[in-house]
Amino acid sequence: MQIQTVESKQFSHALEVPLTADSVDSPIVNYGGGLTSINFLTKDERWGRVTFEKLDSIKVSRGEYEPYPAAPGEEKSFSWVSTVSNSKWLKERYEYEKRYYGTAYNFGGNVEEMLTDFSHYVFRFHDQFVEVLCDGIWFESADAPLGNLKPDSNHPLLKLPESTISERFEAHGITCQVRRNPHSIDELKRNAKFCSQTILEVATELDGRSSVNWTLSLRVRDGILRSSLRSYFGEAVQQFDSIPSLTDIRPHINAWLAEVHERRKKMGKA
Repeated sequence: MQIQTVESKQFSHALEVPLTADSVDSPIVNYGGGLTSINFLTKDERWGRVTFEKLDSIKVSRGEYEPYPAAPGEEKSFSWVSTVSNSKWLKERYEYEKRYYGTAYNFGGNVEEMLTDFSHYVFRFHDQFVEVLCDGIWFESADAPLGNLKPDSNHPLLKLPESTISERFEAHGITCQVRRNPHSIDELKRNAKFCSQTILEVATELDGRSSVNWTLSLRVRDGILRSSLRSYFGEAVQQFDSIPSLTDIRPHINAWLAEVHERRKKMGKA
């Protein structure tokens, strides 16, 4: 018989979130054909919605009780949202992705992010619970059901609009926009415990169009702040233990712009 140690056992950890689901209503889970989300009535009789950052898996099960035991010392903590430590489901999904996709994972991304950045979330309702594997979660509320409606412009996982351009710079003959999040750093830090918060974006201006190619984002996990500089496909090129300045990240961007310049030169566009 295999003995499961405390270190390897799955435990539930209560997560404090900005909305409280109604204690008797069932969720409406939208998947496919639109925005994947959990919609629900809130305790104050409004509508809430949860959307996901880098969603991997979602499942809905019947049941009135927490499917995982509370972590030692947290038995009296309660929240309708929790995370699961030592998640077997997350490990299984990671092993599947690594086995079949390897370096082709998520357009050349690093499959190891599933172990370092993903969480197993549990959303508990009256007689159902929804489990999700993803990088982060975000809550919205409204007076009417949000359903598959597009997120509003303040959703942290959307690109920053051109109205947030604060400055421009030029390197290798290419002009770049710098778009800065208008929210304060303190607010971004508070929200970063749920999902990534964009600090700034760098967009090139080429052939009469602008395109965001670099994103500096902030994430707080287990109370630890980390900033990531990501390229167009989301690959983390460099990570920081603080919030870097534009000067700090310019070497990566300038090197990439030099490559873009050479490619355009060979195409006769430079």
